[in-house]
Amino acid sequence: MSDFTLSEHADISIERPERYGKQLASHISHKTEVSEIEGGWQAKIRTGEGKILPQTETLVLEAQAHDEETLAIVKDVLEHHLRKFAAKLEPFDVHWEKTSEV
Repeated sequence: MSDFTLSEHADISIERPERYGKQLASHISHKTEVSEIEGGWQAKIRTGEGKILPQTETLVLEAQAHDEETLAIVKDVLEHHLRKFAAKLEPFDVHWEKTSEV
């Protein structure tokens, strides 16, 4: 569990989620710190954090931050670059939802 106060996730139905997740993580790593974590990758984006978590049939994106502005930036970075790489698969839905803390 992180110390971020805001958290949202998107479960994206996409072909070959592992491939696109790895490509997204690799691309983002040219601009910011990305580390491999269990089940995917974690990226430091501004003062927030993004996670790229490939599943069997979906790609889960998670965005976490301390304020709404940073959260919006993290979500935009993840979604914008995924759409760029997976353009031939468009249209696919990216619907962000608040993550409930337990």
